[in-house]
Amino acid sequence: MSDDEYRDDKKIRKIDADIARFKRDLQSAETELSGIDARLDSEIEHYRRAAETKKQTYEELRKRLREAEKSWRDAEKAYRKARGSKEKKIRELRKRVEAIKKRIRKAEEARQKRIREIEKKKQKLVEKAKKERERELEREKAKELARVEEEKKKELGLE
Repeated sequence: MSDDEYRDDKKIRKIDADIARFKRDLQSAETELSGIDARLDSEIEHYRRAAETKKQTYEELRKRLREAEKSWRDAEKAYRKARGSKEKKIRELRKRVEAIKKRIRKAEEARQKRIREIEKKKQKLVEKAKKERERELEREKAKELARVEEEKKKELGLE
């Protein structure tokens, strides 16, 4: 079974186009997933350092305790928000990757099913041709047998 046999099938071409699109989507999602970690780590590190600076200011400047403590807590909140955002984005992208993989698998299964359908049709045609040929051979055999019997009857003078 060669793929070249099925390239002219409209459904196969559509499925092949879908598979190619799904693979591009998968590659894009995987690239985005691999790049997001470093980018968000940098942002998280920024917020972590800011929170640390605010905390040191608080410890060094007791008379400005209330202002420094509020600023530190705000920075800590932003850091946690950024970290939570990163985790959420990664979860969403992983889910998307799995969905795309599933779509690719389903498209490939549909393609294989279509190939099996085509093969089944071809096999039916072959079987039909074989049966027709067998019937033709039987008719020729019967015809030849009748001719030989006729000749024998003539030779024996039975007619």
